[in-house]
Amino acid sequence: MGKKLRVRDGLLPRLREIHRLSSEESQARLMGVSRSTLRRMEAGEQPSADFIVALCDTYGLGLGEAFEISAPRTASLVA
Repeated sequence: MGKKLRVRDGLLPRLREIHRLSSEESQARLMGVSRSTLRRMEAGEQPSADFIVALCDTYGLGLGEAFEISAPRTASLVA
């Protein structure tokens, strides 16, 4: 348990570059989300259903192309 969905590392900046978007604000506007939402997703926060749809729909991506499931980091056991 504790697994979460997150945007693949580096995907949002790569999409900005590929689509020649000048800023996070431009990308957020294109997707119909706020810039703060975009930044939270880049930081690894779990996306909402609306964000998932916006990202996949805007860029024509499948879920597996855009997102990954991450397991929580576990503390190392020291003997």
